[in-house]
Amino acid sequence: MKRSFAFFALVCAILFGCAATADAQSKALKKDVKKRVKELTKEGWKPLASSSTLEYAFSKYRTYLEEDPENRIELVGIAIGKNVKIGRENAIMNGITSYASRAKAQVVGKMKGLMSSEASSTPEEEIDKFGAAYESGVNTKIAGLVKQHLVLVKENKDGSKEFNVYMSIDEAKAKKAREEAALAAKKQAALGVLSQQVEEFIGEPVEAVPVAQCSGCNLFRLFKTMRP
Repeated sequence: MKRSFAFFALVCAILFGCAATADAQSKALKKDVKKRVKELTKEGWKPLASSSTLEYAFSKYRTYLEEDPENRIELVGIAIGKNVKIGRENAIMNGITSYASRAKAQVVGKMKGLMSSEASSTPEEEIDKFGAAYESGVNTKIAGLVKQHLVLVKENKDGSKEFNVYMSIDEAKAKKAREEAALAAKKQAALGVLSQQVEEFIGEPVEAVPVAQCSGCNLFRLFKTMRP
């Protein structure tokens, strides 16, 4: 009887602890969302063609990511233009391009670091050749895997509009896409002993860009020259 009561008490304590943790995380998320929405509103961003409020739409997006943070990866793209359709499409493309560029930089950086530490005979230009082919492959393969969640628009004084698209990608599917891109890229470069080791780097998740860097000035400056 005592053992049953002790077990029941333990289960209750665990459940209470989990509930308390979940509640704390939920409150932290709501606080973070309110802060970010306030910043976006101040900057002039509004949901595009949506009856939902900015807070509701952004909260829904963040909640979706937080439900499976290891597998639901955030992508954000921004573009400038006067045409809504073209501007949104360019923003999506820029988000995908950014992911592919970061994937390449991450892998190539580790390959060159390994080459230096182990005195590999692989020429640096072969690594660069692999990197270019890999980036192109990733860019192509993940395009169909991206899920669009929220599109924000901001009107500028010159009549142009800025489009900010919040997206996500499934890491398991993205990893497979990176592996396929790497397999094709390796056929275009003589990597030597690095050919086998590069597979380890490909499996590592691509480092994300912080939300604060994706939603305003930094990406605006990055894509300012990419007007449609």
